[in-house]
Amino acid sequence: MLSSFFSGISGLMANSYGINVVGNNIANVNTIGYKGARATFQDVLYQSVFGTAGTSQIGRGTALSSVDTIFAQGSFESTSEPTDLAIGGKGFFVVRQLNGDDPATDQTNLLYYTRAGQFRFDEQGYLVNPAGFLVQGWPIDRVTHERVGVYGDILVSPQPSEPRETSFIAMALNLQANASILPAFDPSDLAGTSNYSSSVTVYDSIGQSHVVSVYFRKVSDGTWEWHARDADSLSTEPDAGSGTLNFTTTGVLDAGSGAPANITLTFPTGTQTVQLGFDGSLGGNPTTQYPMASATNFQTQDGYPPGVLLNVTVSPEGVISGHYSNGQILDLYQLTLANFNNPWGLTREGGNLFSETLESGVPYTNPPGVNGLGKINPNSLEQSNVDLATEFVKMIVSQRGFQANSRVITTTDEILAELMNIKR
Repeated sequence: MLSSFFSGISGLMANSYGINVVGNNIANVNTIGYKGARATFQDVLYQSVFGTAGTSQIGRGTALSSVDTIFAQGSFESTSEPTDLAIGGKGFFVVRQLNGDDPATDQTNLLYYTRAGQFRFDEQGYLVNPAGFLVQGWPIDRVTHERVGVYGDILVSPQPSEPRETSFIAMALNLQANASILPAFDPSDLAGTSNYSSSVTVYDSIGQSHVVSVYFRKVSDGTWEWHARDADSLSTEPDAGSGTLNFTTTGVLDAGSGAPANITLTFPTGTQTVQLGFDGSLGGNPTTQYPMASATNFQTQDGYPPGVLLNVTVSPEGVISGHYSNGQILDLYQLTLANFNNPWGLTREGGNLFSETLESGVPYTNPPGVNGLGKINPNSLEQSNVDLATEFVKMIVSQRGFQANSRVITTTDEILAELMNIKR
């Protein structure tokens, strides 16, 4: 008779746990990256009353079996921040907790795992979560564009990007076919001894800009000569380079004419050899000679000055790229994602964090989109996967279960009261 008391009490306890789980889910319905939980129960302590055990057992109640994490995908909320990141699929962001103030000297390898991707760059340039934990990723080689080494803290330096000295200049022009034939080129009389000129900005080894002008003089029908000069050079100084352009009667370059030729530029940083081409092999179309005004149709060169970091973007593959004021886009890091053979064995640590356990197994790490891991959705945050309608139903069921078990206790109490009255 008294066992029903304990069965009822166990039911009260179990359903109170269920309500606690439901309440926590509802409380976190707006928590970024939150994964809902589910309480499951098991029966306990059977007693054989008589006869064969399998047909004469009376149960002694219920108990909490497990509180499972539901790793279903949450919906995405679009944001304006490029470092708001959501994982579409399996995997966790990897973050490192600091024990000190300087990430460069604190090598504590205390790692946590999270689905909440509201990341920002701190005052030192480290990518961190709201608690200051350091987001992990692989550095990317700027030449090979491949990830290198082992993953570590993501540090985007505010230092300017490196300059690149000019190594080639490509020009595509039209030189007026009916232009006048002029006397020999004279650096002291550029306007009087050239039919046309085109200028381009080039860069030395430290990224300082210089203007190189190329002067064109018609020598005869179908033949032009060009002279390249640094705008800073004196008229008494020799050309940086010169050559001849030969055209057919149809106005196109003769075979081999206008091919890239070396010119030597003299800057304060030293001399610099640059290829100058007019035949389209370095870019653009070949230079022409048609009976229309001389004009520069295309012009390019491969140098650039140092660049100031303007912003960063993140690709679906987790590549963090820096966009610089000199027009360069450099791949800096690739995010590290982790997953586990048994993610349900992870321990919740609060702060949207999970930690590794023996039950979860060790993590395996890969870039986004590799080995079954999800891809990154930039400018997005993953919302809680809690469904309010489902939680309200569970809450009602738990409430009714609690009420029913309380009735078991009160009914048992009434039966005991009747037994006490028998002796009267």
